[in-house]
Amino acid sequence: MNDEERLLNGLKKRRRGSLEKAIDIYTPYVSVIIYNIIGGVMTKEDVEEAVADVFVSLWQNAGTLRSEKGSVRAYIAAIAKNCARKKLRSLRPSGELDENTADGGETPETAAELAEEQRLLLELIKDLGEPDSEIFLRHYWYGERVSAISSATGICKSTITTKLQRGRKKLKEILIQREVRQ
Repeated sequence: MNDEERLLNGLKKRRRGSLEKAIDIYTPYVSVIIYNIIGGVMTKEDVEEAVADVFVSLWQNAGTLRSEKGSVRAYIAAIAKNCARKKLRSLRPSGELDENTADGGETPETAAELAEEQRLLLELIKDLGEPDSEIFLRHYWYGERVSAISSATGICKSTITTKLQRGRKKLKEILIQREVRQ
């Protein structure tokens, strides 16, 4: 049983030591996720509160964790994103929506642009080809560690790291070229 599985089992059995270990391991990771979403808009205290909320939520939902659904890291990343977005929504004055604002606080035009950008990015990632697109999605979308991807795919860690680096560079070049043409 690896460390990740021990941590998962400890959380499911509601062992406080497991929560403390998760906090020690994942606080920097969660802090970066939260800061990237709300750091430019909210105070340091708000970021810290959101980080704390992530671990409260992890503890409250520890019984639902399942190893086949993904890693603890990926689960915590999802919680962090949701907590940060919830915090952002709390900034919006309640009851004051203009006629162009959708339920999520975005205008229909902004939502459409975002959806188009996500579709384009996913298309470009798929164009990287296999196994590069799988590696890229596992690492950046699902938050899997290089070691976990290596175990799952049978590709050595250094090769995965190189593929991630080259994929980022290739995507950046394609996006820059598309921006220049428009």
